[in-house]
Amino acid sequence: MSFVNCNFIYPGSNVEYQGSSIQYPATSIVMIMRQIVRFGLFVLIFTAAQAAAYAYTTQECIDCHQTGSTDSKLHISIDEFNTSVHAEEADCQECHTLVEDEAHQTTLGSGAVDCSGCHEQENRHGKGSTSGTRPQCYSCHTRHGMLTKDDPRSSVHPKQLKETCRSCHPRESGQTDYFSWLPSLQIASHSKQDFSQVYARTNCLGCHQGMGAHGEHETLNDQTCFTCHVTLDGQNILLGYIHSKADAGRQPGVMAAASIYQVFLGVLIFGGFAFFIRKLSTKT
Repeated sequence: MSFVNCNFIYPGSNVEYQGSSIQYPATSIVMIMRQIVRFGLFVLIFTAAQAAAYAYTTQECIDCHQTGSTDSKLHISIDEFNTSVHAEEADCQECHTLVEDEAHQTTLGSGAVDCSGCHEQENRHGKGSTSGTRPQCYSCHTRHGMLTKDDPRSSVHPKQLKETCRSCHPRESGQTDYFSWLPSLQIASHSKQDFSQVYARTNCLGCHQGMGAHGEHETLNDQTCFTCHVTLDGQNILLGYIHSKADAGRQPGVMAAASIYQVFLGVLIFGGFAFFIRKLSTKT
């Protein structure tokens, strides 16, 4: 067995004790170091396990993020959330899975939600868009106020679709610009004897089922407008457009008609003014 000589100075004196005054077996020192390393690893693992096991409670999330709280700039309406379908079905962290500790306060995107964890429906809305941005699930279904589609307060209920879709599709939801207004005048010719159907241009999901909503070839409700107006692929069936707009690229015919209307109106206004001036000059 080998030994290690330990040199030390006794506190308070200038006498150094060295040589074989105190001897420790080398194997004992190795064992002590191993124990220290093991203890340190245990502390680290225990601390990490405790941090991983901790999760914010729903009440803690509410305390920080409820309307009026000064603890966060991101606020939600607790009353709205309590009436949603998620209130009794999911905790905050079941949706906000990236929120694990206080680091989420400074981590960009930590509040992102992946709805596919519970919903098989994949978001393909606007997948073919060339604008570089696409709507997320909450763009239509709201962030914390999701209701069943049959609830009149739901953002995807037929009565609310005009407001829901307007944020991205203002023209199609009734906000027609001046240049497109005259070409948008239409004659509604079909009968409306089936009171289970909502015959209105603001009933977006009556036509835009399938590809127009979730990006899939399947209907979302019992509305049958699409059978005559548009295919599930989003292709127009009728001669003409339901949502006409003066767009030289997509609807050149409407653009041409709008231009003709503007010329006609200009001639009419100029002619009327000239006629009035002539009449006035004749009287004088």
